[in-house]
Amino acid sequence: MNAAADLDHPQTPAPAVWVELPDGQSVTAEFLARIRQPSGWWCELRLTVWGELHLPSGDLVPEPCEVVFRVPAGMVTPIDGTDYSTVPTRRPGPPSRDRLAGEFTGRWSLQRIPTPAGQPLRRILHYETCWLGDSEPTMTLDDARRALVEGAEPCPACGAERLNELRHPPPVGQ
Repeated sequence: MNAAADLDHPQTPAPAVWVELPDGQSVTAEFLARIRQPSGWWCELRLTVWGELHLPSGDLVPEPCEVVFRVPAGMVTPIDGTDYSTVPTRRPGPPSRDRLAGEFTGRWSLQRIPTPAGQPLRRILHYETCWLGDSEPTMTLDDARRALVEGAEPCPACGAERLNELRHPPPVGQ
């Protein structure tokens, strides 16, 4: 279960709705919030599915596991007779001016490349989805930006080179 979801969504039941899944099935889910996005209305839902519970004895047993997700409102159908007056409506604030922060919401890692004696240490910056990274991604976007300023090289395979604009800003007026 997502700890952040625990803080945002109380564990009390919310009104149920029908939601269409990508494979065409419809299931009921809890309706947590209406969200107004620039692209239209979205719904935040909670669905209980089965997960694994590993017991100290080594046994594996099924356990209910809650998943919180968002879908376009067109994928959600109200259930007749259900009161939705308690479902909050959210309107996110203005978009961030930092377009990279919206694009790179995950973590980063630095790969240390062996260099000959007397040569400066070489470090390659990788985004969490990069298959070339060799360590657990634990760095924030700000950490990654700092690493670039301190001489790390962005990996061209995972999009990290997009952060290179910090070292080579576009000409004034562009």
